[in-house]
Formats: sequence, C-alpha cells, structure tokens
Amino acid sequence: MAGSFDIFRKYQRQGLAALAILAMVAFFVLPPFLQMGSGRASGDPVVVSWKGGRLRRSELDYAVSMRSAVNRFLMMAESMAFNRQPTGAGVFQEDAESVVRMELLAREAAANGIVISDEAVNDFLDRYTAKRLRSEQLSEIIERLRPMGLTQQGLFATLRSGLAAQTMLSLLQSGLDGDPPGWRWDAFRRLEQSATVEALALPVADFAAEVPAPATAVLQEFFEKHKERLPDEDSPETGFREPHRVQFEYLVAKQETFEAEAAKGITDEQVAEYYEKNKTTQFRKRPAAQDAADIKPATPETKPEEGKKPDEAKNPAQEKKPDEGKKNGDAGPELPKPEAPPVPPAPPQGSRRKSGSIVLASFNRRAADGDATAAGTPAANGESAPAVPAGEKQTDTQPKPPAAEAGTPEDAAGKPDATTPSDGNAKPDAATPASEAPPVDLEPLEKVRDEIRKTLARRGADERIDAVFAAVTRDVDRYATDLALWQARRKASGAPAPSPPDIDVIAGKQGLEAGRSGLVTAREAERSGAIGTSGEMVVDPTSRFGVRRQRWLDTMFGQGGQLLRPAASRDAAGNRYISWATEDQPEYVPTFAQAREKVERRWREVEARSRARAKAEELAKQASASRQPLADVVKGAGLEPRTVGPFTWLTQGSAPFGTPPRLSEPEGIDTPGAEFMRAVFGLEPGGAAAAFNEPQTICYVLRLVTLEPGADALRERFVAARKDQRRLAMVGRQQVSTEFGTWFDAFEQRQGVEWQQPRR
Repeated sequence: MAGSFDIFRKYQRQGLAALAILAMVAFFVLPPFLQMGSGRASGDPVVVSWKGGRLRRSELDYAVSMRSAVNRFLMMAESMAFNRQPTGAGVFQEDAESVVRMELLAREAAANGIVISDEAVNDFLDRYTAKRLRSEQLSEIIERLRPMGLTQQGLFATLRSGLAAQTMLSLLQSGLDGDPPGWRWDAFRRLEQSATVEALALPVADFAAEVPAPATAVLQEFFEKHKERLPDEDSPETGFREPHRVQFEYLVAKQETFEAEAAKGITDEQVAEYYEKNKTTQFRKRPAAQDAADIKPATPETKPEEGKKPDEAKNPAQEKKPDEGKKNGDAGPELPKPEAPPVPPAPPQGSRRKSGSIVLASFNRRAADGDATAAGTPAANGESAPAVPAGEKQTDTQPKPPAAEAGTPEDAAGKPDATTPSDGNAKPDAATPASEAPPVDLEPLEKVRDEIRKTLARRGADERIDAVFAAVTRDVDRYATDLALWQARRKASGAPAPSPPDIDVIAGKQGLEAGRSGLVTAREAERSGAIGTSGEMVVDPTSRFGVRRQRWLDTMFGQGGQLLRPAASRDAAGNRYISWATEDQPEYVPTFAQAREKVERRWREVEARSRARAKAEELAKQASASRQPLADVVKGAGLEPRTVGPFTWLTQGSAPFGTPPRLSEPEGIDTPGAEFMRAVFGLEPGGAAAAFNEPQTICYVLRLVTLEPGADALRERFVAARKDQRRLAMVGRQQVSTEFGTWFDAFEQRQGVEWQQPRR
C-alpha cells in the first residue's frame, strides 16, 4: 500500500512548481495589496467622528468642494434668471466645520421625521429663480460646472441635506425669536452707562516662576493634548501647532515723494493745455444757492416757460397720457410673464416624500426679489422705465425733427449753431431755440491752476511708479524662471544658483524704500507696518460693483499664493508697494523635543493663573473693606494702579450706523473680555473685584470709582428711548446668537464630535 510519501514523490515536480508560483505571488503581488489596505488608513485618515458617523479626509474635501460647486450653480442661476450680477456667494459656507455641522443637523432632522423630497428641492429652485428658468437652462448650468465635479445627483443631495439642516436650525432657533424686555434693559445699560475704575494689573507670567518644574511625563501629556491646536493670543486655550508663516521682500514708493518730483517738471503750458481740454467737464462754476425768500410760487396764469431757465422748460416727452399712470401700477413697463414651472429633473432612486414630513420653505434669500419682480415692480437690474412705453405713438406735443432738404444731408442732421459750446457735448434743450442757450460759466484758470498742477503731478507720479514696478516685476519673473530651471536641471551638476534681484540697489536707483521680513504669521505681518494693511482693487464679477478690494494679507497668506509672484498694493496714505514671497512655511506639528521649551513655559503659565487670581482677590477684598483707593492699599508693594475710563461695556466707535456694537477697549487695559466687563459693571462705587482679561494673561484688581448715569436716570433714558429700539435690537440679536452658539456647542458634545485632524 502506497504511503503519503510515495504520493509526494509521484507529484514532486508539480508540487515544487506550485510552491514556486505561490512564493512569487507572495513576494511580488501580495505586498502591493497589503500596502493598498494600509494606505487608505494612512493616506486618507479619519478627520472627524461622532456617534454613529465619521468623515475621512477625502470625503470631507469632496463635501466642501461640492458646496462650492452648488454655490456657483446658484450664483449662475440667479445671474441668468434676473440678468444681473449675483448679489451674494451662494447659501453654503465652504469650510470643514460648517460641513460637519450641516451633517449633524440633517441627521437630527431625519431623526425628528423631517424629510426633504425632490419636489421640495425643485420648489426651492423655482423660488430662488422666480420660475424664470426652464429645466434645460438648469441642466446647461450643471453641464458648465461639470469640471468642478457637479452632477444632478450631487446638486440634489447637497441641497437636500442643506434644506433639512436649515429646517432643523429654524425649528431650534424659533424658541429664541425676539428678545425679552430684560435683555433690552441690559443692552441699554451696556450701551449708555459709563464706568471709571482703578485697575491694577497682575501679569500671570510674574507668578509662573513660582510654579515648580513638572515631570517630563506631565509635559508630554500636556503636549499631546494641545499639539493639534493653533495658538491664539486672544484666547485662553493652548495650542502648539505651528501656524502658516511667510517670508517676503518688498519695495515702497512714497506717493508724496514721487508727486513732489513730478511737480518740478510741470510747465505753465501743460497746465493751460489741461485746462482747455477739461474746462467744460471739470471746471464749471457751481450755481449760487438762491435765497428761499426770492423764490415765488408759480401762479395759474404763469405760462409753463415763464419764470424758468430755458433748460428747465417743460419737456413734452416726459408728459404722460391720461391713462398711462394706470398701467402696471405706474411702476414701469410690464415684464414678461414667468414661464411655467420647470419640469423637475429625474429624481434619484429612493427619494419619495413620506406622509407627515416637513418640507422646507426657507433658504430663499433672493426669492422675494424674484417674486416682486415678476409681480411688476421695476426691473431688478436697476434699469429705469422709458417715459413713453414702447410701441406707443408719440403725442402731438413732442418735438418733431426738422425735415431734411433734398441734397443737403448736413442740414438734415442739423448743423451746430454759433452759440453751441465748443466742446460739442452740451446741447440746448429741444424746446429752446439754439440762440437762447445759456453760456457756460467756468472757473478762471488762475483759480484752478494749483489744483491742475496737483492732478498732473499725481498722474506723472503714477506713470513713473507703474514703469518702475513693471521693470521690477520682469526682474523677479526672470529670476523665478532661472531658479526653477536651476533646481530642475543644473542643481545636480554643481552650477551656481542664480542671484535674486538686489532690492537695496533697486531702491537706491529708483528712489524707493526696501524692506524684508523673517518668517512671520499673517497677524505679525499686519502689525509690522503699513504694507500689512494695504490692498488693491481687483475685478470680481460676483461683486455688486464688479470690483472689490483684495487685501494684501489674503494675497500673500491666502490659498493659491506662490513664491516669487510680485503683488502690487497701496495703503491708506496712497503709498504703493510691490512685494513677493521668498519662503513659505505651511502649518505643521512640531515634535515634543522641538517644542519642549515652549510647552514647559505654557504649562507654568496655565498653572500660575490660580496664583494670580488668589493674589488679585486678596487685594480686592482689602480695598472693599477699607474703602480706600488701590494706591493706598498696595502702598509700598511696588505696584502701580492706574485710573481708566470713563468707558461703556459696548461701543459702536466710529463704525457706521447699523454696525453691531462691539466690546469696548478701554485705554490701558490689555484685551478686555466679557469677564472683565461683568466684574466692572457688577460693582457699586467703592467696591472692588478681581477679573482676568480675555486670554487670561493678566488678572486685574478693579475698584469702581464712578458709574454714570445712576440707575434712576438710566431708567428715565430707557423709557424715553423706547420709540427707537434699533440699537438695542442689534445687541439682542448678538445675545441670541451667543446663546444659540452655546447651545450648539453642547449639541456637538452630546453627539460626541471629535476632530482627529485639524479643521481647515
């Protein structure tokens, strides 16, 4: 009987061949598959998770890009429907945090039985465009946005989720509509009552040296807890993630210097020439204001032309027929009736409206505009209605053009009369004979000579700066090209790197000022000088006026910024800059070894907060008990309190009316926050308290000196101002927003939201 070994010997060749094949598969084929499995975890990590859900980096990026595409779709639909530039930027915020919040609200809506059907989505699109677009036009927009990844299914899914989230949000906010009377009284106090205090600053850093050194394990745990958070100097929270930094160079052209140089070459002949070319458009005399007592009311016997200047005679073209004002509510020409509602696109499978579901009637920021326009209000694009509706004959009172004589086309067109102004632009009124046209009253040259010189100097300065900046741009572009070629081809061969433009040499030759920075954050750059507050007007079709101001900070530190790309800007004083980035350091998380010194210093500061508060409370207690000024309480301790105020809790500052009030910033107080203001305005005169500033870097001892006006006078003012509650309503809305934000933070905690990667 043959044993198992005999069987092996019989099929030895075949077995060895199979074993060799399996070995090859294991060596060459299996590793890539294993790497594919691990690559998703490492290359596409989970960014955020919550109870019952999570989003990976690719999913979150797709959701953000889809919201951007849907916003673009809505802007294009609005533009096509109303024949105007879009008035907004869509309905979705395009950041990761907003995506997660919308997802959570949509899930909460589904849990509460709120279902958004395809019919509801189509209804939203109808109201958004006032039913002015057919389904073919909407499909055309989707097709144009296909390079952005937009499809009909993606559009409907994003809108369905957004509408569900907005419905849930509206229901949650409905309990906070309006603001209670107590809130209005509190808002009035914050706006109208002023405090003067004695303030003694106790920096937390002074107490940090007293904190014993922690163990390494404690510091490592502290670092791991806060390593992904970016630091914020206005927040008490800790962060060790290194922010985005940029290093840049720039050249400054001082406007005054260049204008003074240009003014030296301006001749009297140039001034006279400019005056002759522009006198009828720029240098007309303003009509003197007529005394009201000299104006006599027109009597019935007065003829229409009497008592009026020739150019103020009645224009028959502006007269209306007796029944003209009855048409369209006297609101301009009748607009075409809207098309029938578009046929809804084919809905994705599985989307049927459930019985009893709540369908959204929100997200219609521009639906009101569309409905009003369709109802016959003036055109949305701002065009005025013609005086005589199109298609109607002119009345007999309208002036008729003179008949042209045969063979004289010039006469048919009308030769200019001898009294016609020389510029040829101003024409006498049609109802006034040319011989009676009033002469143009101009400012004399001597009176506007200095003004013209300034204008010509400014123009000459701009032309020279433009030429200099264009030459600098060419030099920087040439250097960027040479550097790229060197890095790609010649670096390995040992060829020397190209030399960058020497901004000091350029500045010396062209009368500019040169500047360089180290690696700085956007906030540090903003504080470094005027360039941080500069900007430039750029074309923006989505803007209301077609242009917008692009901040230099956004150009230099925003997404899409590139090295060695010159950017022009100017500050509030008119000085002009050309700048370019020479190094760009993205955000990154340092190692514990790299950040250890910073970690220990921050740990000590956090631990020292309790020591600073204890000391401040001790001094405040002494001041309250003794009813003495703080200077007497801390006499001999080397501490110097200062008097601050008067200041209100909230202020509007120099902001225009309608801007929500903001927290006051009393001179001498470093970054006051809500805790500081509550402590001050919760005191009686002579009382004292302790309070941190917003980032909790300083604990203040505060003693209230005066509070004006008193409670009784303040109540009288409150009653007197009851007819105008707009400012109080803005404060009330801010408080509602704050309360809702607090609620939503608690909602996220209940959902177990946890960010594994930094938000962006």
